[in-house]
Amino acid sequence: MLKYKYILYSVFSIGTLLSFASCEKVIDVKLNTSASQVVIEGAITDQAGQQTITISESVPYTSSNEYPPVTGAQVLVTDDNNHSWTFTETKPGTYTFASLKAEAGHKYTMKVVARNTTYSATSTMPSLVKMDSLSIKIITFGGDDIKTVETHFKDPADQVNQYRWVLKVNGVQIKTVYADNDRLTNGNEVTNTLFYDDDDNEKLKTGDVAEVEMQCIDKGVFTYWFTLSQQTQNGPGGGVTPGNPPSNIDNGALGYFSVHTTEKKLITIN
Repeated sequence: MLKYKYILYSVFSIGTLLSFASCEKVIDVKLNTSASQVVIEGAITDQAGQQTITISESVPYTSSNEYPPVTGAQVLVTDDNNHSWTFTETKPGTYTFASLKAEAGHKYTMKVVARNTTYSATSTMPSLVKMDSLSIKIITFGGDDIKTVETHFKDPADQVNQYRWVLKVNGVQIKTVYADNDRLTNGNEVTNTLFYDDDDNEKLKTGDVAEVEMQCIDKGVFTYWFTLSQQTQNGPGGGVTPGNPPSNIDNGALGYFSVHTTEKKLITIN
């Protein structure tokens, strides 16, 4: 299960106080906090094997970046063919089913009962769009040569497609969120560049091993990841004002429930 615990799910405001007096004053800056919310991160893939749903709770801005697990929840996944799978808590806040494979075209519903509240979400498994290959592209910026990873695939012309990519370098997942759709590339041979965020990561260098996971996702999950990607954009234009990305889970929960394809490829940086 891919984790994004570095993402803050609540938005807070800080009042800015300025003093023009000649003497120094103690300024008491108060940070607004919000009530904790349940955070659910669920992923069901087209690969047979263990599937995982994690449940935790958000924490105030002033707290450490540790998210308390929500234990004792009831977690059930069903599909539109009346199949059902009861997930078991295998460690605090982590609920798994040992062997489950989602099928293309079918709708899956997640139901979570936690702390006397019921949360639900639906997600439909898209058809697989295969990733053809990876390559390395060198971008010159500010006199520096920056290496980036590119993915190559053929977008089907007869369907609407949404994608998410997860990049790992030497086994460590990169924080940058990559999501796109085929609004401008329907039916085309597509090259997608996974621009590398130098503010958070070391530059790619010769000998590094990059792993790219390509996911085909449905529209609701795409909206979640694309909104998050816009908030974390860097560059001259910056990103949008941070906020909670629109979850496909009801009843005020944060997070997402994603039923998606998954395919991974490796490339060594040269």
